[in-house]
Amino acid sequence: KYLVAAASTVEQLGGPLKAKLIVPSAPLTPEDVVGVLKGRGWEADIVKQADVSALIPTSSDGLMKCVDGRPSDHSAMDGPKALGGVYSIATNRGVTDIEGLKKICEEVKKCGSVPSCHGDEHAHPAPMGCGFFKLWSQSKLEGIPAPKFDSEEGQKAILEAGGVYECLAGSHEEKVVYINFVEGTTLAPNGDDQAFVVDAWMTGTYNLDVPKYLVAAASTVEQLGGPLKAKLIVPN
Repeated sequence: KYLVAAASTVEQLGGPLKAKLIVPSAPLTPEDVVGVLKGRGWEADIVKQADVSALIPTSSDGLMKCVDGRPSDHSAMDGPKALGGVYSIATNRGVTDIEGLKKICEEVKKCGSVPSCHGDEHAHPAPMGCGFFKLWSQSKLEGIPAPKFDSEEGQKAILEAGGVYECLAGSHEEKVVYINFVEGTTLAPNGDDQAFVVDAWMTGTYNLDVPKYLVAAASTVEQLGGPLKAKLIVPN
């Protein structure tokens, strides 16, 4: 009824009888992601959630933490895994200032996770132990402007906004990259069987640019010398 009224109005007013119908772009599918990764020289295949026994539900106490597979000094590993923790949202949206970062932390809390960032035992300063932040700060992520703050200033802002800083132990020994499309689930880090974990479903929670996010994830793994092998976890 509404569209008939619209057409009739244009006709009676002598308007142009020419229309362009704008529709949403088709959502990116796991099959699309496999194709993109293989085009970058990766091995990639799709697995069902039932075949990934380590998959666990997320909780409101869990950290939105980095995809890094090394063991943490924090116990709340049942939150979504994202590039650099809350930095994942900032980079995707082009947020480069401290106030914008703090607003993202508040958003993450409202969405049911604990905002976080991390460092490790080797870096100086310690928060530069996050490889994703390091690449971001050095303008090595294509199409993503570098932050106007350093790693210690970012850490301080996240803590002031009610977030958490975690320290990761040991060296990178990830064997695979899990890209998880099963909403409300994640994998906890396992120091004896390390893997990068990218909870792709959280792009919907925060209305992120999915292709931009997944390209940033692939580029990060490649630049850090990680395994070019991915398993995409999809619902049963």
